[in-house]
Amino acid sequence: MNEVASVLEQLRVFLIQHAPDAVPTGAVSVAVVCLVGGIVLSVLGAKFARFGLTAGFVLLGGLLGASFADGLGFSRTACVPAGALLFGVIGFQTFRLWVGVASAAVLSAIVLSTFGYQRVAPHVAEFQQLSPWVIPDSSAQSIPGAAAEYVIPTRDEQVAYVERSPSQWGSDFWAFLSEHDASTARNGKALAALTVLGGLCVGLLAVRFALILSTSLIGTVLVTTGVATLLTHSVPQSYQAFQNSPMLVGVGVGAFLMTSLVLQAMLMRKAAAGAGATTGKTKS
Repeated sequence: MNEVASVLEQLRVFLIQHAPDAVPTGAVSVAVVCLVGGIVLSVLGAKFARFGLTAGFVLLGGLLGASFADGLGFSRTACVPAGALLFGVIGFQTFRLWVGVASAAVLSAIVLSTFGYQRVAPHVAEFQQLSPWVIPDSSAQSIPGAAAEYVIPTRDEQVAYVERSPSQWGSDFWAFLSEHDASTARNGKALAALTVLGGLCVGLLAVRFALILSTSLIGTVLVTTGVATLLTHSVPQSYQAFQNSPMLVGVGVGAFLMTSLVLQAMLMRKAAAGAGATTGKTKS
């Protein structure tokens, strides 16, 4: 578990360091945003996914249209609406593709997280203890108990090592893993490719099912993260108690996920029934 916590800490520090100034990086603020966003996504995510995606593309098109107008000296009055309209149409018509992409991301995250916890995480502790400043003495490798040569790093090398970004840390760790356990690295790549393609196919062929499952899973993760962070800062005793009872936490998270799946399935069924009734009245 400590290995997973180490990776998550690397990602947390990276996000805080590279977040825009307008984005709150306080733990409580982020937790509240995650909690509210997770609840909304868990209940209404699938129903309003197409509207939300189209609105996002409209906003992006408007911003790009304004940038296009400023860069080439055209009028914003014409470029902003044109960009918003064109990107809105693209977002609306490619909705199924984006559902496939989201499904591929969710499925890959689930499968690779399980694979990583079982096969990759045990190597993290070994990698963390590995010093880059120790160089084995090639002339003494065959001598049992021979000491390795220690190279004193420069100040810049020390700072670069301590302040490694998660991308650099991940690159170094993957090189370490590929060298020490080539089969795990190879299987991880194959599994990643398979889950991405499989998730994309599921999203393209079963849009409604993929939408409900993806939004429910993402919403549950956000809610769990928000609640855990708030408990850590407000009621540390209760958070520690939940940590000591993983079965209780699993039951709670599973119950929330099942509730989200049922609610979204009912809402999507009602929406489909309403659309069918409207179509029937129009034809008659």
